[in-house]
Amino acid sequence: MRRSSCAWRASSSAARSAAEGVLALLFPPRCLVCGRPAEGLGPLCRTCEEGLLPLGGERCVQCEEPLDDPWLDLCRPCGTRDRGFALARSLGPYESAWGTLVRSLKFERERLVARFLADRLTAHLAEKDPFGPIDVVTPVPMARTDQRRRGFNQAALLARGVGRGLGLPAEPLLVKVRQTPPQAELAAAARRENLRGAFRPIRSGAGRVLLVDDIYTTGSTVEACARALKSGGWERVFVLTVARA
Repeated sequence: MRRSSCAWRASSSAARSAAEGVLALLFPPRCLVCGRPAEGLGPLCRTCEEGLLPLGGERCVQCEEPLDDPWLDLCRPCGTRDRGFALARSLGPYESAWGTLVRSLKFERERLVARFLADRLTAHLAEKDPFGPIDVVTPVPMARTDQRRRGFNQAALLARGVGRGLGLPAEPLLVKVRQTPPQAELAAAARRENLRGAFRPIRSGAGRVLLVDDIYTTGSTVEACARALKSGGWERVFVLTVARA
């Protein structure tokens, strides 16, 4: 007789927890932020995990850009042009432990961090429900040469984890069709021009898309991706990132 899928998942989870416990005893992990012993095989100690900060202060209701004037509800970009995406949300500020985690994933290839961050993104959606119903999860794509050089797309790892946590399909809906200079080297207006026409939809559809990336800086990348998705027929695009620079 075949075991039910619930029983299989339970036994699989128990086996994974037991294996992680053994590894934690043999190779005690260290917190990526403070260097103290971490819990289990997690990337942070309990103190640093509990100290992960959400975004604070007055912020744009659409993209969470900081606002200097408490009487405003939109930042200048969101108030003066169509951003392509409906809403953008991030877990916390880049200049904090969130940034340390993102850098560990991107540049030190700490794959365990991807699971931790995907779990936190999923929990944020479950607790806050900022977007309402979602039909599909998709990552911001990398150019093929960049992905080949790094060996993986960190946004794709996060998107797959979020999709798995929500029980939703996580699929590549976009491709980056040309190489672009690093966004960090450019001013805001140049960033938008740099990405003009850089993304193309590879699958059309109708529904609500959750676009996942690691960092939101000026929003130029997710804005270009959102426009490309909507050109493929997708109705609304929501953006979720780990950190807000």
